[in-house]
Amino acid sequence: MSDQQFSGKEYDELIKPIMITAKIISIWPLEEDSGKGTILFRRFHLFCMFFLAVVMSIAVTADVVHNIDDLNEATECALICTAFYLCVVRLLVYSLHQKDMFYVVKTMKEDWILSSHEDRTILAKKTMFAFRLAKYFISTVAMTIVLFMCIPFLEIYAFGSNERVLPFRGYFFVNHTISPVFECLYFFNVTAGGFGGSMIAGATSFNLVVIMHGSGKFAVLRKRLEALSGEDPNSTAIMSNYVIRHQKAIEYADALERIINVLALGQFIISTGLICFAGFQITSMMKDKGRLMKYSTFLNSAILELFMFSFSGNGLIDESGAVGDSAYGSGWIGSRFSQSLQIMMMRARIPSKITAAKFYAMSLESFSAVLSTSFSYFTVLTATEGD
Repeated sequence: MSDQQFSGKEYDELIKPIMITAKIISIWPLEEDSGKGTILFRRFHLFCMFFLAVVMSIAVTADVVHNIDDLNEATECALICTAFYLCVVRLLVYSLHQKDMFYVVKTMKEDWILSSHEDRTILAKKTMFAFRLAKYFISTVAMTIVLFMCIPFLEIYAFGSNERVLPFRGYFFVNHTISPVFECLYFFNVTAGGFGGSMIAGATSFNLVVIMHGSGKFAVLRKRLEALSGEDPNSTAIMSNYVIRHQKAIEYADALERIINVLALGQFIISTGLICFAGFQITSMMKDKGRLMKYSTFLNSAILELFMFSFSGNGLIDESGAVGDSAYGSGWIGSRFSQSLQIMMMRARIPSKITAAKFYAMSLESFSAVLSTSFSYFTVLTATEGD
């Protein structure tokens, strides 16, 4: 088996969990030769996803209003409500950017399959952690969703609780505590929550992997620049190829920015509420072991999701900005490509980044800022409950 064939299979295995999760929620781009039946099914699937997410967003918002006088209940509903609102935003964003999504997925596959062994080694070094973290995050979200689905059922039928609460809450303007209304709404609630959790897992893991691949493209270019020598008789032609590589890496990063920038703003704003509300729920339910476990896993997923956004964005900024240093460290003295190198260095002074709708860049600094803000809101909620 050739090295190129091995790399293709390796890539398929790496991307498989992310691809399957993304296909469940219809954000993975279709192939160019997809038939009409596949396209129609995708549209129907998207419609169902929008319907579930919008109905649940409205229902949980109504539940917040319904329980406005009970801080514990209101914050629990607000916690789930913000998650469903973010699902709606994700569906809209990915549906409107399918062309860019296809370009990103195609570029990733080509980079893994068509690159040299040395380039793939660098890509693997930069992205392998992201693939592992994505798999872990998908597992964590799946565990959280299962806990949300099962705990209300166990409380009623295993522990004899008289309180009939839907797994993902919601006020549907009917008495949901009587049969068979409760069972029907439970099934709808679980279905919507399952798709919502899949949206969180699929979208976040996809974003992590594609952004880290972008930083890998810049890392490959840096390694090549550092090995460039002005004494090589083909150095001018090689430098021209590196300029094209730099442009393509920037083009790839720009495509990611178009896809993710609005979503990143929603992610950072809503994550502030998610972490705050989840932390408050944990402190207010210390005696309720079932809900304590449920919201502990939710808080873990929310913080990890925010970290994945910030970590990948920070990596892209670092690698794209360091291209100038690698160019300066090449063997440019006495070479004929120094002018092209200077232009590349000037362009690298503006690193590629994923922004939150152009307000600020996704980075570890923004991650710490969101955690700090969430903690501030958490202390206000705690103080309000004490009063």
